[in-house]
Amino acid sequence: MQCTRTVGRISAHLVAAIMFWSCVEAALLLSSVATAAADDSAATKASAESPGQGEATDKVSVFYLTNRQRQEGKPVDDTYSGDRGAPHFGRCEVEFTPIPIVNELAPIMSFYVKSETKVVSLAERAEPSVFWKELGEAAGRTSSGYVVVFVHGYNYAFERTCRMAAQMQRYLQGKATVVAFSWPSNGLPSDYVRDQADVEWSVPLLASFIERLGEFIGNDNVQVVAHSLGSRGVIFALQRLAALQVERPAIGNLVLLAPDFDSWTFVDLLPGFLPLLGHVSLYASANDTPLKFSRQLSGYPRLGEAGEYLTVFKGIDTIDVSSAGRYQFTGHEYFYFHPRVTADLSTLLSTGARAAERSGLKPKMRNGVRYWEFRANARSDGGAVTVDD
Repeated sequence: MQCTRTVGRISAHLVAAIMFWSCVEAALLLSSVATAAADDSAATKASAESPGQGEATDKVSVFYLTNRQRQEGKPVDDTYSGDRGAPHFGRCEVEFTPIPIVNELAPIMSFYVKSETKVVSLAERAEPSVFWKELGEAAGRTSSGYVVVFVHGYNYAFERTCRMAAQMQRYLQGKATVVAFSWPSNGLPSDYVRDQADVEWSVPLLASFIERLGEFIGNDNVQVVAHSLGSRGVIFALQRLAALQVERPAIGNLVLLAPDFDSWTFVDLLPGFLPLLGHVSLYASANDTPLKFSRQLSGYPRLGEAGEYLTVFKGIDTIDVSSAGRYQFTGHEYFYFHPRVTADLSTLLSTGARAAERSGLKPKMRNGVRYWEFRANARSDGGAVTVDD
């Protein structure tokens, strides 16, 4: 009888997992189809434009460190696979080309509209000594001297990582330098469990890179931005550095974007590595559909959820972006798609300003701890946030 009940519970979990991934895969498949259709349409329109009709292509170069397996002789998009490999330093270049007419309408829309094509045109490997020299020079040219380490989430191929990091570099407008840490995610919606294993395998490399970066440019100038499942790797890397008793603080700023991490576990672990951090910001949303699925699968709230599951903790800035709306259909990559969130994040990363110092946010209280919400009457304009009285 006991065996029957155990098998029944296991079967229920398997059914729940299958249903979860079916929903996620279906949603991501629809997204991929829509994006591919937009890219094809944009390419057709762009080819019909004469050189003087469209806007110029914007080329953005971004640094990377990856432990993906390198594939020589492959197209740029496939330079690095989802398999584990040796660490490689380098730079990738992304070309942003406006889609005529659409790029003029997109800023006034209340939802995300694809207004430009984004193509990775270069993924060039660099010797470590060259990488560090060029990174130092790039940081020295910025107004802040900050280096932002972007750690992506689940279902990110190398090409997508470069596009996201390059977009973040554009938003920062020369005020900080971005480095993408691209761990070997397969870039497939069905490979969540494998991605989780690969981000954990990447923890030692990530920890050593964070430590080396602090020694190179100064701990206060290091900012680490982790999205979704990438937060798991960053949290474990910080645990590792705490165990090694590295210099404190090890980094100036930690930003967790829609983190797919167990909320209760985070609260338990945070005191152990909080002394390593100059400051912590947590962005969460009640409109985040993938995190809702993740909660259903795990049975417990995720750190990036808001509403009744919002996590607040003394010593960190929790920012609830729910009032800004979903904007893009999954509600999970608001830091990339939503102009108001992008503007607030850019201010944080380029100036180091705390939530209390940034316009567009209002203080709230939960269980005696202050957190922040987006003001309903705030708007973004050219990267800045304005509050209408």
